[in-house]
This record gives sequence, C-alpha cells and structure tokens, in this order.
Amino acid sequence: MHLPKPWHNRCEPATRAARWAVRSSVGQHGVVTRPAGAEADDPSPPVWTAAAVARRLGVSPATLRSWGARYGVGPPGHQAGRYRRYSSLDVAELDMMRRLHREGVPMATAASIARDRHRDTEHYRAETVSVTSKGPENLDDVSPDELSALIRAVRRLDADSAVRALQAGFTRRGVVSTWNQLCRPALTYTALNAEVPDVPGGTSGASLHPTASVDAECVLVWAITTSLHRLPAPPPAPPDIGHILLACTAGELHTLALDAVLAGLGEEHLSARTLGPSVPTPALVHAAETVRPAAVLLWSQAPATAHLDTLRVLLPHSSTVIAAGPGWTRDDLPAGVRTAHSLDEAIDHARRAATPRPASQRGR
Repeated sequence: MHLPKPWHNRCEPATRAARWAVRSSVGQHGVVTRPAGAEADDPSPPVWTAAAVARRLGVSPATLRSWGARYGVGPPGHQAGRYRRYSSLDVAELDMMRRLHREGVPMATAASIARDRHRDTEHYRAETVSVTSKGPENLDDVSPDELSALIRAVRRLDADSAVRALQAGFTRRGVVSTWNQLCRPALTYTALNAEVPDVPGGTSGASLHPTASVDAECVLVWAITTSLHRLPAPPPAPPDIGHILLACTAGELHTLALDAVLAGLGEEHLSARTLGPSVPTPALVHAAETVRPAAVLLWSQAPATAHLDTLRVLLPHSSTVIAAGPGWTRDDLPAGVRTAHSLDEAIDHARRAATPRPASQRGR
C-alpha cells in the first residue's frame, strides 16, 4: 500500500509556526518548536474525556485503554487512579490509526505510522504555557465543536468562514490563548489530515484525498494571517517603553510566527517594528542603528537560514537578541543570545527587555 510522504515534506513551514506558539511550531509559513523527548509536549490542552473520545471513534473506553497499553497511542504519562484526558493531538493520532486500520493496515503498523506522522510533523507534545495577561476567558475554553467548525471550513476552502471564526476567537480570548488553543490544534489536524468531531455540514477527514491537507493548510494559514492583520491597532506604547525589532533572517520567507508575535506584543502594549521576510544582515544592522531597539527577535524556520553571524553583529546594537524558530537548533549560539521556544516565551523576553526596571532594581 502506498502511503503519502509526511506532511512536513510537502508543506513544511506552516505547522512549525503553530507549534511554536506554546513552546515551538507549523509548516509552509513558519512557527517555533522545542526538541523532542519532553512529555506533555502537546500544542493543545488535554480537555477530551475518554468517554467523549470513545463516542467519536465508535469504540468503548476500555478499547481506548487497550490501544494505549498495546500500541502506545493516546495520552502519555497516565497515572493510575486518575482520569485520562486526551488532547487534540492525541485524538488526531487515534483518528489516523483507526483510518489506516480500516484501509487494511494491521493495527500495530497503523499505530506506528500514526505515532511517527504525529512526531515527524514536529508536534513534540509541547507543554502548555499558562497565559497570565488576559483573564478567565483565556482558560482552555475552546470547545471541540469550535475547533471542528474551523477545520471543516478550511477543508471546504471557505476562507471567509475561517476568518470569522478566528476573529471571534482573537476578540474573545486574546492573541496568545487563541493561538495556543485554537490555531495550533487546527494546524495540527489539518497537517495530519485527521478526522474531527462530527458537526452538521462538514466533511469527514476520512474521505479526504491524502494531498487535501496541503490546500486546506494554505487556506488556514492565510486565514490566521488575515485575522491577525485585522486586529485593531494597539494604542501607542508609553514613552519609556523600548521598541522591539522583528525580522526574518536572510533567505527566510515564512512570516506567520512574526505576525503572531507582532499581534501579541501589541496586545501587551509593547511597541514593535517588523521588517518582514528575508531581511539581509546589513539591512538588519541599519534598522537596529536607526530604531535602537530594546530587543531584536530573529525568526529562522530551518537551519539553512539560521545565520549565527547575523546574531553576532546585532549583539552590539541591542541589549537583548532573541533567536526564535526551529531553525536555531545548534548549541553554539553566541553568548548572550536568548532563545524563544514559544509565543509566550518570545513575548516574555520582549517585555522584560522593553519595560524599564524600577529604580530600586537598577544596577543589579
């Protein structure tokens, strides 16, 4: 049986962008990731009960437990005596395993393919970072129906409906929470071409052609970018707040992560200037000399665009240089460079650099 190549080989940048929002990641248009191996590294919070997952898959909760024990699928690190909770990525993995088994693939092989696809798309079960700046509506309140409606819209290539759903999420929850809990899981489901909860008027993931996720992902990335660009302009930052300079390194064309960072900084009332994709190093230096930023954030999607020399030449021009994106995988980053493995972390670094310390803390 011929199986499609892993999604990241077809449309690599977009899913890295989404992942990075929490601690890294999406495919064609870029986001950040963290190294594999950490537990609880899922871009979506574990909110599904075993009963809900079982109903959607048409099996019993006992079957789910059996699959987890025999094939290693489902939520990792379950503790005896505690209720299992499944994340969107766990459900996507189970969906893929079941679909492959229905197509004639042995269950053990189907589970292995689903696990590998899940990890090869670079969703390394990123730990969810709490969002502290938005209030109670930020808390894990994305329902399966809301996520499902967004995914079904992009699978119909209905960009207008996707934009409306995303704009409602950004307005209700804020940038970081919506990015972590709606955008990233949606990018994951779309990349994995996995089924989503049944809602009226939708299209089952099982009926999709293996390449259908590519055009759906393009629609989703466009919808996220458009929704971020349509957010209201933030008020001017206080005069004592330093500027943040954002840019992609030379040759890096994926800007989805920068759009998310820019919107998140605006929501925090921080002043940011963005230069966009593929900025030559001399232009970056000139911009830094002009803006005199409190921090410079450089995005790299792949090792080929992770230029260490660019980081080095920027260090004298800013007190804080932030290397963001899955491209910065090496251990030899210049001393003093900070790394951001999530949208939350990038904004936190920028906030610390841009906000003046109280007089009592200066000089420490």
